[in-house]
Amino acid sequence: MKCRIVIAFFSLLLSASVYAQSLWDISKPDHNFTYGFRVGINFSSTDMDYATSTRNGFHLEATIDWNIVKSFSMSSGLEFVSKGFKSNFGKGETDYLQMPLHASYRIETVTGVQFHFNVGPYFAWGISGSVDYKPYDATFSYYYQQDSFGANGFFKHFDAGLSAGAYIKLNHILFGVSYEYGLVDIAKVYGKFHNRNVSVNLGYNL
Repeated sequence: MKCRIVIAFFSLLLSASVYAQSLWDISKPDHNFTYGFRVGINFSSTDMDYATSTRNGFHLEATIDWNIVKSFSMSSGLEFVSKGFKSNFGKGETDYLQMPLHASYRIETVTGVQFHFNVGPYFAWGISGSVDYKPYDATFSYYYQQDSFGANGFFKHFDAGLSAGAYIKLNHILFGVSYEYGLVDIAKVYGKFHNRNVSVNLGYNL
């Protein structure tokens, strides 16, 4: 379902881009650097050895764009991201400080309306969270709780992966969806864990 939302949104923006004034505008941008803020909700899960379902979270981000030409920018920033998972043995919450490094292709359809397509890596460091889990023995009805990170934590602090997003910008307001595909196995001991995350974003560019 999450992937269908992302694909549908990308398709909508690609269709709209057909009517763009210029598909590649190499003229000088109005500003060399632009700054902004984003908030949104996350639908995250973990690709691992056990069946998992989505955990809802949120994110807050401060962004900076280096505008090289009107149709191309490098985009980065610093964000707080709440991720996690649910499974048949428990649930986990993992909070990260995260930095994306994206190439951003931009198309202006009419004055004040732009479509942005971002792709690139992200790098993250786990800062807080907890995991509630049951032992494998089915006779146990209670949960243990353990920190997500740290010396006795379930997961490694460092994560990295690939992410992509599609956005529509109306003057200063930005709306879009993005997807993150974790490449690092963040598990310390049990099985293999890779983060997956779909985000719905609302932003404001200064």
